[in-house]
Amino acid sequence: MSYDLMVYLQRSSMPAPSLWKKAISDAGFAVALDDDFDVFSFVGFLPCSVDGEPAGFEYYVAPTSSEDFSELALAPEFDFSVQFCIGPQPLELTAALAASSVLASMSGGVLVDPQEGDIIAGRDAIEWANSQVQ
Repeated sequence: MSYDLMVYLQRSSMPAPSLWKKAISDAGFAVALDDDFDVFSFVGFLPCSVDGEPAGFEYYVAPTSSEDFSELALAPEFDFSVQFCIGPQPLELTAALAASSVLASMSGGVLVDPQEGDIIAGRDAIEWANSQVQ
C-alpha cells in the first residue's frame, strides 16, 4: 500500500536542495534530505535518513494539472506540484511528512493529503506534520 502527499507551489519558489535540507533540520525534524539532486528534473527514490537510519520516498514533479486547480480550488500561482510517495515503512512516512511540510512552509504553498482530503496551508504545515508523526 502506498501513501501520497502533494505540495502545490509557485515553481519560482522551489528551494535549492541544500536550503530545503537545512530548513528541515531547523524545523526540528531528525530528517536529513539527500541534497544532491535537481528539484525540477529528478524522478524516483530520494534517500533521506531519519535519526541516522536509512529512509526516503519517491519524488515526482509536474506542472499542476487543470483538474487539481479545479478540485482543490488552488490559487492560480500554484503552477508546480511535488508528489511524495511512500510505502509501508514508518521512517518513510516521517521523512515524507518532514520534507513535504517544510517545502510547503518555506515556499508559501499548500500541502495536500489526498487520502484524508486534508488541504493544509504552508504556514500550518509543519505543525500538522508534527501532529501526524506523533
